Amino acid sequence: MGILSSMYVANSGLSAMGTDMSVIGNNISNMNTVGFKAGRTIFANIYGQTLAGKSNAVGPSQPGSGVYVQSIEPLFTQGSVQSTSNALDLAIQGNGFFSFRDANGAVLYGRNGALSLDRSGRIVDQGGHVLQGYSADAAGKILPKVGDLAVPQTTIPPKATQNVYSRINLDANMTESLKAGKTFSKSSNVFDSLGIEHLLTYKFHPTNAVGQWAVEATLDGAKLTKGGGSVTYRPSAGGKDITLNGMVAMINFDGNGNVANVNYGGSPTKVDPSGVQSVNYTVALNDKASTPVTLSLYIPKPGQKIRENSQDGITRQVLDLTQYAEPSTTIEETQDGYRAGDLANIAIDRAGRIVGSFSNGTEHNLGAISLSTFNNPNGLISIGENLYRESIGSGIANVGRANQGGRGQVLANSLEQSNVDLGRQMIDMISAERGYQANASVVATDNTLLNTLLTRIG
Repeated sequence: MGILSSMYVANSGLSAMGTDMSVIGNNISNMNTVGFKAGRTIFANIYGQTLAGKSNAVGPSQPGSGVYVQSIEPLFTQGSVQSTSNALDLAIQGNGFFSFRDANGAVLYGRNGALSLDRSGRIVDQGGHVLQGYSADAAGKILPKVGDLAVPQTTIPPKATQNVYSRINLDANMTESLKAGKTFSKSSNVFDSLGIEHLLTYKFHPTNAVGQWAVEATLDGAKLTKGGGSVTYRPSAGGKDITLNGMVAMINFDGNGNVANVNYGGSPTKVDPSGVQSVNYTVALNDKASTPVTLSLYIPKPGQKIRENSQDGITRQVLDLTQYAEPSTTIEETQDGYRAGDLANIAIDRAGRIVGSFSNGTEHNLGAISLSTFNNPNGLISIGENLYRESIGSGIANVGRANQGGRGQVLANSLEQSNVDLGRQMIDMISAERGYQANASVVATDNTLLNTLLTRIG
């Protein structure tokens, strides 16, 4: 190999070190870029031609032909996560990429989660690319199809109360013949189909029979148009018999304080497949709401299971009663109706689920963020703006829900910082600089040798 060949070998080193410096400079310049992934230069030697003549005992004589940059490899290691005050600042802890759709419909991938809403309510990055994920239907069910994610400033319609559950203890002392009876009352707020609130009130009257209570119910004082019966009892304090009409029942408790039997005062009763007895009362409301119009009353015995109601126009009331020698009180109360509400706030959980909080106190799923993984993320092609597109080398995207299938978690109010290690970059820069200087010295030395040769010959 001659001196000129040696200069070309050194020139390949100059070119390779220059490329390495470009990669290092790019890393350092993006050390504060959210979601940026550092790159590193992978070198490889150029095929070295075997010299003619004798070979040594070990192997062929191949002085080498220089170096070239085989690849510039992105490092998809986890960057540190910094908390923020913006609910739409998102970071991925673990594997995966956010998916975005550009204006041409192409799907791009990145880990920069500095997001916001555009004028249409779509979730977009700073370049206007639309975040992809799973939308939700009106009931809050996450749908399986991936598309643009949006958080519209919407109003959810009201929901008529379909299920009311009340767990109540009635004081056993109040039904003893030597005690003066006192009525215990409890009320529940229920909603009709217009979101109008109504007051469902129960009054429990202790009778002069131990372990027996008479109960009556009213809904805004409305009159019954269908159903209803009557029960007669003598108060525990004595006196004349009292007759209750309408939504009424007579309840007898056993010696353990559990419901033994219920008499609904002659109202027609139904028995569900679980053997639980109930009675329906139709009520005329003072508005144009279609629901609730029928109150379905259940007073179960211990161990009886009652199916949840999903039928419009029915408000199922379950009175889960006990009679212990403790003050009469409502222990637990739930109902599933609500008035109309406006979106007040959103939150995103670690599974990427977007939950909207509404002014009526309810929460509903608005969608879920999808994450994409690749068999070979190093094969992704960078297109700038912290975004990548898939290639043959990366394989196709494996799209799914966060925190499933090996995908990472989504952290709200957080941003993933660049994974650039500044100290390591400075060391690499010094190494590249010395490499460049050494290759330049080779060129200078070769030039001196050529100059010597030409001078001596001349």
